[in-house]
Amino acid sequence: MRILFLTPFLPNPAASHGGGSYLGSLAEGLQDQAELGLVNLRHADEGVGPDTTWSWQGNAAYAGVPSGMAHRLRMLWRWRNRPILAAKYWQPELLDRIGAARREFAPDVALVELAQMAQYLPALRGLPTVFTDHEAGRPANAHTGLGAAADRRDDRLWRRYIQNHYGQATAIQAVTQKDADTLTQQIGREVLVRPPALRIPDVACQPGAAPKAALFLGDYRHGPNPEAATRLATEVWPLVRDAHPDAELLLAGPHEAPIRGLDELPGVRVLGFMPDLAELLGRVRVVLAPLWSGGGFRVKNATALAHGVPVVTNEIGSRGCLADDPACLIAETADELAKATMRHLASAEFANTAGAKAREWARAQYAPAAVARLQLERIEQLLR
Repeated sequence: MRILFLTPFLPNPAASHGGGSYLGSLAEGLQDQAELGLVNLRHADEGVGPDTTWSWQGNAAYAGVPSGMAHRLRMLWRWRNRPILAAKYWQPELLDRIGAARREFAPDVALVELAQMAQYLPALRGLPTVFTDHEAGRPANAHTGLGAAADRRDDRLWRRYIQNHYGQATAIQAVTQKDADTLTQQIGREVLVRPPALRIPDVACQPGAAPKAALFLGDYRHGPNPEAATRLATEVWPLVRDAHPDAELLLAGPHEAPIRGLDELPGVRVLGFMPDLAELLGRVRVVLAPLWSGGGFRVKNATALAHGVPVVTNEIGSRGCLADDPACLIAETADELAKATMRHLASAEFANTAGAKAREWARAQYAPAAVARLQLERIEQLLR
């Protein structure tokens, strides 16, 4: 079987953002059972990724970031009939790459990933397509930056976009049951669930041996992440420091400019991008990862659990990642989040027990081979 991936970035298990690592791990799980092709938008900081995964590749440069009046006018013109995020990911050159993939790679099915890529479904007409929305419709980082009125207009464009494009897919998937239920209500069609795939590292962390530190991890271009980091640093961490004056909150992840000022707060360190994720997770007793906005699956939490590091989060932050207590502790208020975090800081034995349960749960849920097997079974049903 030949499967063509259509993605807005390079799938790579070592990617610094959740979507890239998720799709890269899924591709790794599929490559032993199918021949894979890739059409993607190429971002300047991505590199080339693992070439051995793909039998055929074609890409076009992502043009959504450049500044300048000509670029802004082009984005505004596209915004007349599609949401601004989708406008940024509309690259006509990608249509040529899709056409070349259909001629040269001759796929049996296409996996179209993330909301902004649904606009390319017409280029795949006649080919069975499985479209996977990672955030239940409008992505969390889809704010226009042009004010409330512009965001309301963009909301209307997203509703129209979903109705116009999603129905063109042969099958539709979400990454959590909650997101699938939300999409089903929006489009009036069955939406299936494909859980994320995630590499399970060979060596587990030992959180009880780490200093009294907690980690928040994210790409700070994604709106919910700087919001969460700020609330943790200003509302939750002072409560933790009252009981543990030597405790540290580490804020890691790329594009950290929006949170750089938090580095001045007592017990808070902004690290920026850290290339060795296992080493970073080995430096903390717990991943502190509540969110207050956004949909989709929380890859940062799943990554921590897979490494054997427990998680403290809230209901929104736990979506798709509800490991059993004490591997994942759910709390809502600043006081509750602080108290849950301090359970790990106060006892190395508790942190180690929680970490072992976290790793066991993650292995059962996210092993790439299991998720790939589910996706293949669904594709085979579709082709029949």
